[in-house]
Amino acid sequence: MPLLDNLASLFMKRVAREPRDPESERLPYNPRTSAGVYISPDTAITIAAVWACLRYLSQTVAVLPWHVMRETDRGGEKVLSHPIDYLLNKRPSIEWSSFQFRETLTHWALRWGNGYAEIELDERGRPMALWPMHPERVDVCRDPETGKLFYEVDGAYRLEPREIFHVRGFGEGPVGVNVMAYAAQSLGWAAAAQMFGASFFANGMNVSGIVKMKRELSVPALKELKREFASLYHGPRNSNKTIFLDQDMEFEALQMEADKAQFIGVNQHLIEEICRWFGVPPHKIMHLMRATFSNIEHQAIEVVVDSISPWAKRFEDEADWKLFGENRPSFYTKMNMNALMRGDVASRGTWYQMMRNVGAFTVNDILRLEDQNTIPKAEGGDKRVMQMGFTTLDRIGEEPVEVVETPALPAPEQEEKEEEDTNTPEQRNFAKVITYKLGLKVDA
Repeated sequence: MPLLDNLASLFMKRVAREPRDPESERLPYNPRTSAGVYISPDTAITIAAVWACLRYLSQTVAVLPWHVMRETDRGGEKVLSHPIDYLLNKRPSIEWSSFQFRETLTHWALRWGNGYAEIELDERGRPMALWPMHPERVDVCRDPETGKLFYEVDGAYRLEPREIFHVRGFGEGPVGVNVMAYAAQSLGWAAAAQMFGASFFANGMNVSGIVKMKRELSVPALKELKREFASLYHGPRNSNKTIFLDQDMEFEALQMEADKAQFIGVNQHLIEEICRWFGVPPHKIMHLMRATFSNIEHQAIEVVVDSISPWAKRFEDEADWKLFGENRPSFYTKMNMNALMRGDVASRGTWYQMMRNVGAFTVNDILRLEDQNTIPKAEGGDKRVMQMGFTTLDRIGEEPVEVVETPALPAPEQEEKEEEDTNTPEQRNFAKVITYKLGLKVDA
């Protein structure tokens, strides 16, 4: 277990709190926004658009297959037997699945700018587990004497960079910037609009306004009138009811209609505003106002390139450096995003056919991409074919060409003698007469 299992080693890592990294605090953060709403990484996720953006990015990164690869002469190949592959794609630790691990670190990196996990090492210094640590527990510091970075945990314990799996969010220094600090005003506006909408339906009566009375009411009578109005017309369930007045009373409606206050338009604008901060297209959080059936597929592919790929690359780079070390240059990790790039059935079929016809894909390659059972190797499932009668690649240029032997022409002296004419003179004369009458040429 991290930190608490070995108290002696943790005591040796105890450090002072003076060294801090000034690069991580470029923007003064005031959680109280101009809209009068308090915004923090925890309160921000109560906004529906923020929740949707965080959910989409973190869960999409978490669901991708993540494997250890080895560079070979034929390109990268999976190394499923590598112990790091099990940590990344199966179980980083006994308490965390691969999905939960990546989802949590991405979520933290989006909210606080950084996601941290302690790398538990065995006696030989090899990674054996990954333990996520909340960003509020970790401070990134720089040693004033050596200038090297180190991580201070809980204000008391020091961990070296090789002991921390650090997913940095957007930023220009050794740590990612706190997105909530930069987006506070936009999120505060959205939270204020959300509160306005809730209070509008909770407190506003669709028949609310001024009750004018020509005769003065006693205090008890006025209280009873207020109580009756509140019980009959207060809240959304009691809206659109008819009011009955007596004693020469008059009612003047003063309510503000939501459409006149552009309440719906403001909410639609704020959804797009929040999407800009997190780099998520609006259609991915169910905002489909500008999405059409003709462009939604291409937008789905674009979001993989523009939104998911940067986060996948952050995980890959950190794993390549921290989990393999400097002496393992041939190993690297790769998140497979092919499943996210799939188009419709017709488009996939055309793509597979084209790749198979040029010998790039085997039948089993296509079946694996479609999550189908493969064909045994003995039955040709792994053979590559291409046009030219769909012959296999390894036989092109090696198949013997069938040569058709042309019989030699006989020599002139070996030509057979013409058959002798055995017809009688009367038969020959008769044939000449018939031939002459038919207009045919008769040889002499």
